[in-house]
Amino acid sequence: MKNVAATLKSGIIVNKLDSSLCATSGIEDWPVVAQASVFAATYACLASGTWAGSSLLDTISKSNLESWRNNFIDKILPLSLGALYLTAGVGHFVAAESFRDIYPLPGTWGFWYLPGSAAFHVAWTGAVEVAGGLGLLYAGINNDELEIPSSLIQPISALTLFLLTIVVTPANIYMFTHGAVMGEMEPLDLSFHVTRFFIQIILLSSLLILAKDSFFFAWGDELD
Repeated sequence: MKNVAATLKSGIIVNKLDSSLCATSGIEDWPVVAQASVFAATYACLASGTWAGSSLLDTISKSNLESWRNNFIDKILPLSLGALYLTAGVGHFVAAESFRDIYPLPGTWGFWYLPGSAAFHVAWTGAVEVAGGLGLLYAGINNDELEIPSSLIQPISALTLFLLTIVVTPANIYMFTHGAVMGEMEPLDLSFHVTRFFIQIILLSSLLILAKDSFFFAWGDELD
């Protein structure tokens, strides 16, 4: 995919696009202030959704704390999330060029000037996903036998992946606002972005509750 040549003119980012980069949202043609507002609003909605999602999970956990720990905190969440993030992390290296395609170009939204190349950011985020995914898988397989400090692998891994998911969100926003796609994918419609947004809320809520509950369970076992 060819790079986007972005220039600022009358407060509007004018993108010279090839046919593989065309945002169905049309947001890339808005004034940069409006584009930045979409960026900020997306994070605000993610924060609100994650708070609501984690609060719901917290309420559910209180109905049967022992079952919640034995089934979800010790097994289901770490194993499923670990496998998901490990797979995604490996993908950063197997399909590195496709991931570089969705890294925001300098000047995107009028403020994106992050040091480092797209290749660098794809590599380090992939490495963190692999490490975090392995940490969750290890904990999910061995939780019955782990004690402090090994029992802290799970909350640390979950918190790391929670923060990483927040950090890589600009790539998702870039796909929505500027029509970036991975490799030879077809342009993505609004339903894809809405679905992914809610999936991201589920992931963030699950990682946050996993980090919180597994940390308190680990220390609770130590105090007992």
